[in-house]
Amino acid sequence: MNAISATFRGPHGASRFRWFYLVYLIIYPIPWFYDGFHTLDIVGSGVGLIAFLTIYLSYAPLQPAFWQGWAIAGIAFAMAPFHGIWTVFIVYASATFAGYASRHRAVASLVFVLLILGLFCWWTHRPWPDAVFGASFSIASFAGTSLTTDLARRHRQLLETQEEVRHLAASTERERIARDLHDLLGHSLTVIAVKAELAERLNTLDSSRSRREIQEIAETARQSLREVRAAVAGMHGASLPREVAQAESSLRSAGIRMQLSGDPEAVDVSQDGILAMALREAVTNIIRHTKAAHCTIRLQQERSKTAVMIIEDDGQAYIPVNARKPLTEGHGLRGMRSRLAAAGGALHIEQGTKGLRVTARLGASS
Repeated sequence: MNAISATFRGPHGASRFRWFYLVYLIIYPIPWFYDGFHTLDIVGSGVGLIAFLTIYLSYAPLQPAFWQGWAIAGIAFAMAPFHGIWTVFIVYASATFAGYASRHRAVASLVFVLLILGLFCWWTHRPWPDAVFGASFSIASFAGTSLTTDLARRHRQLLETQEEVRHLAASTERERIARDLHDLLGHSLTVIAVKAELAERLNTLDSSRSRREIQEIAETARQSLREVRAAVAGMHGASLPREVAQAESSLRSAGIRMQLSGDPEAVDVSQDGILAMALREAVTNIIRHTKAAHCTIRLQQERSKTAVMIIEDDGQAYIPVNARKPLTEGHGLRGMRSRLAAAGGALHIEQGTKGLRVTARLGASS
């Protein structure tokens, strides 16, 4: 005897079901049909019914106030002199107790109201069936309402959890796309700008080299478009061997000599894409923010299949005026760190008087 199940159907469903459970009130005037009634019975019962409906329909399912259950119980005892089956209101009070957030308070309220019911019937010399009817149906109503209340609360918590998961998933996806676009576009636009400047300088000195640089600009732009589309679609197509080759070309165009140690092909496939994106961001930073002449990329394999990639440069732009001032990480470095951390890896950055060392560690997925 509760409206809690309607919680699954929203507030409108809850209101309909609460009205439906008022059907039990039809048993209240049954004694009038065989014992008769007086005007005072009708007036008193009408006032009590209005008070009951005001309280019963005022609280939200799953959220009855402590006083509301006891107010309904008080109305029940006040209705006893009017020759109806007044214990039906004790049943409604018990159902209200079951909606309390505290299970201990709910059980204690039920026990106390049943004790009061027994004492009241004994003190006023009421027929014992009144107490038996009220107690038995109150216990049944309390048990049924407690069960559906718990189910409804768990259902609501599940819905809230699912909604939170959806929000987190959407937020994570936005962060992923932002990270990927930053890395992809930042690198590609930097390479295009460097190659365009080089092509302009070579235009009068070496026309064939200039044309080759322009062709590479076009190819870089097309590749960037493909990668942006893949990033938005959630597909990561970065490859470490291809990224190493691209890094060598980009650094050469910027006048930076690259030295490679290790075999990119030997890196585990589960580590390949993430390390490729880390290399791309590191090379972009070297081209954009340093005045380096040399860049060294070392690929190592530690025990337990942990891949280590170390990128070093001899540039000076990273070094702050105050050597004690810590390196400030921009979006790219933060994105690189979070991408590695999400895969169980780590990023370590060291700055010294001869440039910057970026170390990326990543274990192979089982």
